[in-house]
Amino acid sequence: MLWHLPSTAKLAWRLLQDRRVPLLGKFVFALALGYVVWPIDFIPDFALPILGQIDDVAVLLAGLRFFLRQTPPEILEEHLAQIK
Repeated sequence: MLWHLPSTAKLAWRLLQDRRVPLLGKFVFALALGYVVWPIDFIPDFALPILGQIDDVAVLLAGLRFFLRQTPPEILEEHLAQIK
């Protein structure tokens, strides 16, 4: 997963800028990003360090998955081809 992080970040950035991508997907992904940087979590990082970070990753991955599923396949393939 970490190996693909740079490509995934580029893909997400490109899709966020594409007007053909539905706003709902962009909104949910933005909320997930906001949750990661927001200091208040469901599981505080200081109380349960490992679990606190795992919930951040889980929320981010769920938001990314929703974002990618909302994106029409042809747009997704177009951006993936340009990243490689």
